[in-house]
Amino acid sequence: MKTRYLWALLLAVCLLLGTASVAWAHVRVLPEEVPADSFEVLTVRVPTEKEVPTTEVRVEVPEGFTVSRVEPVSDWDYEFEEEAGAVSAITWSGGEIGETEFRQFDIQGRTPAEPGEYAWNAIQTYADGEVVEWTGPAGSEEEASVVTVVEGGSGEGGHGAAGQEESAFQPSATTGGITPVAAYGGLGLGALALVVALLALLRGRKA
Repeated sequence: MKTRYLWALLLAVCLLLGTASVAWAHVRVLPEEVPADSFEVLTVRVPTEKEVPTTEVRVEVPEGFTVSRVEPVSDWDYEFEEEAGAVSAITWSGGEIGETEFRQFDIQGRTPAEPGEYAWNAIQTYADGEVVEWTGPAGSEEEASVVTVVEGGSGEGGHGAAGQEESAFQPSATTGGITPVAAYGGLGLGALALVVALLALLRGRKA
């Protein structure tokens, strides 16, 4: 009975690892938490999940965020869509993100004054014409990336404060400094250690 329980636990670990891998592959906007009413640099991270490259990505800017600048990316063009004088969406195209690659697109802007959760819908297009819409609710297979705005902004923004805008290009403390490689590596090592321990326990019981 205990042996069956251990095998069930081992299977659960494998399923958890697989599910986490899928979650990390989504198009995401980072950091996931930013202070209200402040200048920040947000990173749109786009991984390719097919055997054909990603050729275009469109990101919708939630109401309340004000995009002022985009960092140019080699081989990629960008285009703004505007609504009522504000940037409502950005489309990057012209380049390719290969099967085992990801690309990061940085944008600078001001965060909303109102705290809350803001969904960043993304549309990812592949070279074969397939379109993946990352617009679903939390927990769905194709969930939108959500950025949480919290109290703590300076409220002064960029009213002639060039130094403050420049500081926005520094990594935010809320990003945690976690890269996809570090995330996968830590998750993989943890799961591997658990699997090794379970197998050792199973062999001990058989002996």
